[in-house]
Amino acid sequence: MSKDVYISCALAETLRDYIEKNELTAPDVLDALAPYSSSQRMPILLFWGLLERLQALHPVPALGLRIGRCAKPQHFGVVGYLAASCSSLGQALMRYRRFQTLLVSNLDVQVHQRGSVIRYCWGKNEGEGEQDTTPLASEFGVAAFVNLYQALIGQAISPTAIEIPYERPAQASIYEVLMGCPVRFEAPCHALEMPASLLAMRITTSDPYLRGLFDQQAQAMLDQQPRPDRFLDELQQQIVAALQDGEPSAAALAERMQCSLRSFYRQLASQGLRYRALLADVRFKLARMYLADPRLSSAEIALLLGYSEQSAFTRAFRGWAGSTPQDYRRRLLKD
Repeated sequence: MSKDVYISCALAETLRDYIEKNELTAPDVLDALAPYSSSQRMPILLFWGLLERLQALHPVPALGLRIGRCAKPQHFGVVGYLAASCSSLGQALMRYRRFQTLLVSNLDVQVHQRGSVIRYCWGKNEGEGEQDTTPLASEFGVAAFVNLYQALIGQAISPTAIEIPYERPAQASIYEVLMGCPVRFEAPCHALEMPASLLAMRITTSDPYLRGLFDQQAQAMLDQQPRPDRFLDELQQQIVAALQDGEPSAAALAERMQCSLRSFYRQLASQGLRYRALLADVRFKLARMYLADPRLSSAEIALLLGYSEQSAFTRAFRGWAGSTPQDYRRRLLKD
């Protein structure tokens, strides 16, 4: 049911950007956005209502696409960060799928490859009936996704086709101008097609918000010693990278570092360390850094630290700090 579905407020911030960019007078929309911080979620029905209000204030064709084209990687919050930390677009879009429910709680992106074409379908699968969304929201979601992948690779390479499951509008050609590709209407679902070759393209994003997270993350891993042990320094960095795909095993990290598991344990032991303790220490350092950033929710921080559930992160943090993540964050804000 749509009333139980939520959207990331960071993604909803594109509405504010669109209003400012076009110098619109929309106090009711801005007032509705005001109570929400970028780390929160809002009911999807409220978001749809705000899109409709903007349509009434600014009745231009393809409004959903126009708003979606304002989306930047920072509007995707931690999902944008995780995608930007990948080496290739293919890996980034795999992470996008893994964490897609952080953007919209019932989001389900299906991916299919047909020869040299990759096809992404949003919402219900093809042939499953009516879509649980609105035309404006459908346009917005597809355009925002295009903006994300173009920002990641640093090139405005258009999709090969876009499909929208609604009636063909009177000014359909505007859709193709905005997206730079054919747009097919009355389709089975809202979908996007791109050349499979794009998946091999390297990530080149220089978004300042994401760059700031990278820099903070690197700083959090700096050892107090002026010249930290080379093995230990590399291992900490590998743990940080591996956490974004879930909790890493010692065997997986040894493989990433191109050494045998026996050699891996031997080098840890030579410094009086155990792998599980080091993993916990890295997580604790990162957790404190992430909790100091009000743009990150507890659920997002849990995923950044490799936990599949927020409750597991809460239990671990209580063991490290003697308080819950929420209490720790409140003390930080108070100080």
